[in-house]
Amino acid sequence: MASILPKTLTQNLKSRSPFRDLSMFLNKDGPVWLTIKSLTNGLEDQKVNYAIIGGLAVYAHGYKRTTHDCDILLSRADYEKFMTKLANLGLKPKFQGARKKFIFTSTEISVDVVIEGEYPGDGSIGPISFPNPKVCQENIDDMKVISLPKLIDLKLTSYKRLPTARLKDCSDVVELIKSLNLNHSFSNLLDPSVRNEFEQLVLDLEKDNQKKSIQDE
Repeated sequence: MASILPKTLTQNLKSRSPFRDLSMFLNKDGPVWLTIKSLTNGLEDQKVNYAIIGGLAVYAHGYKRTTHDCDILLSRADYEKFMTKLANLGLKPKFQGARKKFIFTSTEISVDVVIEGEYPGDGSIGPISFPNPKVCQENIDDMKVISLPKLIDLKLTSYKRLPTARLKDCSDVVELIKSLNLNHSFSNLLDPSVRNEFEQLVLDLEKDNQKKSIQDE
């Protein structure tokens, strides 16, 4: 399949540097953003419903951090359609037999797929699972992104189940609280199973801010 990305980008991918990558990412440019924009356009064309999750969703909701891959959520029904359209979408399996890990061939960026009904963290059954994207998506910059409450539900659940391995998920929630000035009332939008954890994070941040204010006086 011919590349759908600008020729100048594909020519320069091999000469990228960490600092240049960071600058391009923060400006919503570079291979990761081009991958997700091209992929979501392709999903729309193929009538595959989706929601962006992971680091790009965190960024879209207000915490400007980097990520090196793209994560998308699909319904079970749309996943089967997705698997028949890999070539049309510019994707190939990351390794032989891979069914949820792919490479976007034009940029060599990893694309990971999560399917409706799977459980975050260690994968064990619990009160929170990945939902059908149709019930949790919102439009941000012409792309379908998982809603903020559901993103926080999933990240706190993942952290609770694997507190060491998934520490980044807790950090993402902390930074979203700080970036968006979320308060205790936001917990009403969350699943009851993670409300206490969210409220404790808000309380801890408030205490930190009080200590900082005293030190600055």
